[in-house]
Amino acid sequence: MVYAAIGIIVAIIAVIAVLPGSGIIKNIIPQNKNIPSALTAISTEIKPLDLEYNGSSVLSITDRDATIETKFSVTNPNNTTVLVEMINYGIYVNSVLVGHGEFGQRYEGSLESSNYLPLVEHNSEVVTNKAQLHNDGNNPEVWSALQKGTAKITVSGTVYYGTNTAFSGQNLSSDFNFTK
Repeated sequence: MVYAAIGIIVAIIAVIAVLPGSGIIKNIIPQNKNIPSALTAISTEIKPLDLEYNGSSVLSITDRDATIETKFSVTNPNNTTVLVEMINYGIYVNSVLVGHGEFGQRYEGSLESSNYLPLVEHNSEVVTNKAQLHNDGNNPEVWSALQKGTAKITVSGTVYYGTNTAFSGQNLSSDFNFTK
């Protein structure tokens, strides 16, 4: 019984020491480029992704519907691969919310058949997304400005990313608000 209790206590201490949030593993593993990516992911602090807004354009528009294409440039400033899980944003025309756009999906425990963007260390990628907007008739001046091409388009939302590996996972997010 005593040996079993000691074994359980040692196992609990080992689990706590290895958890990514504890910081203990970061002090044990040296920072070195020769360390495999999975160990790098749990031994380094993850910096926020650099997200730039490359603009939105109206691809097609009728009196009832519109298709808006939005482009983002995403840069990974980290020394490890980061998975861009989702970019979720609202589309505002002249400060009025007219629709939503979404690229990717949130991590749900399996990388199989997922729509994630792996972004290797110090690399950039352009993400292009199309969103369908529907005219509800409540803001005719906003829809008219969109049709004429005089609308001020703003996108505001959140980018979700993480370092989900076989050894650990960090789920992070950054908010953004861009106008062009």
